[in-house]
Amino acid sequence: MRLMRYKPEAVYVPGKTLVVADALSRSPQIHTEEKTDTHSVVEHYIATVMQSIPASQSRMDSIKAATTTDCELQTVIRYIRNGWPEYRDKVPLDVRAYVKVKNELSETNGLVIRGCRIVIPKSLRAEILKKIHDGHQGLTKCRDRANSSVWWPGLSAELKETVMQCHTCQELRRTQQKEPLISTPLPGRPWKRIALDLCEYNKNDYLIVSDYYSRFLEILHLPSTTSAQVIQRLKTTFARFGIPDEVVSDNGPQFSSAEFKELAQQMDFKHLTSSPHHPQGNGHAERAVQTAKRILKQEDPLLALMCHRSTPCTTTGVSPAELLMGRKIRTTLPILEKNLQPKWPNRKAVMQKDAVEKAKQAFYYNRRHGARLLPPLRPGGAVVTKLDQEKTWVTPAVVSAEC
Repeated sequence: MRLMRYKPEAVYVPGKTLVVADALSRSPQIHTEEKTDTHSVVEHYIATVMQSIPASQSRMDSIKAATTTDCELQTVIRYIRNGWPEYRDKVPLDVRAYVKVKNELSETNGLVIRGCRIVIPKSLRAEILKKIHDGHQGLTKCRDRANSSVWWPGLSAELKETVMQCHTCQELRRTQQKEPLISTPLPGRPWKRIALDLCEYNKNDYLIVSDYYSRFLEILHLPSTTSAQVIQRLKTTFARFGIPDEVVSDNGPQFSSAEFKELAQQMDFKHLTSSPHHPQGNGHAERAVQTAKRILKQEDPLLALMCHRSTPCTTTGVSPAELLMGRKIRTTLPILEKNLQPKWPNRKAVMQKDAVEKAKQAFYYNRRHGARLLPPLRPGGAVVTKLDQEKTWVTPAVVSAEC
């Protein structure tokens, strides 16, 4: 059937010129069978296709009746019977979508068939779309169902829109794929941008302060977790190292209070908060908390903190004390006097090494999680959300800003 669209021409080749002898050339037949009527072969093929379509007679009759009143398909049937125009421009606009599959189209008993699929008229397409999506299967499964029985121009795009707009499918869909890791660029100088977070260890509360540039760590004990106590410890740190340009924290009550907002105005620093229910947005502080808890578990936490500050960081290649204060600090390890002299590390080399290490971290993170970009959300769009502890997407929301 697939060769019927072509007109092959048989050419005789003497057997002595063949490299490999074939069976037909060695056993020629004097008499040939009577030629089979091509038209009857086509009819038998179409009848077989129609019998293999799993549809009731009443459904086939309704499709046939709708096809009779469909002007688009009636034009297609006329072209199938009488031949298609030689040039595509001669075909009416509403029928041009059929030109690319014209060699696969046939007509029988008033129905248009493409291969093994029925071409559905316009009046029944909405109903057939709903039936294809019965069971609320995914886009791939719906396309597989459609490919086994029905077709019309633009079916794939309409199926995609139907599945994407299905409210039930949105509620039951899996958690979205992780997006590619976005690393925070290294600030231009020490103590320009710091991260804050609270942690609890052994029934004691601590305020963790970490510098984005040097990774210098401060572990401040809190008698209580009120905003007043957090502000008091923060002022003590500012008196020691100065006021940063930016302070990054989560949305805890200590940092979202009116007192903390007043401190930001008074000290003239910009307060940035991470996204709710997304600790990774404040990843620098979360990593600092892990390091602080490891230090607090030591027999002598202060000695462990001093060792941490004097040890070169893997990402920058320089110790936090050197990057913050421009000198190495004296520890329990013996060290030459000249190594304790103030000397600023090469800032360009530090930033270059930091960028290389962060790119490496992002590469392995994206590969491990199969990260990919998600489509952007437009302002005013209606979406459903799901928190980590929820199993379905049931919380409606409206996008207020482009993200």
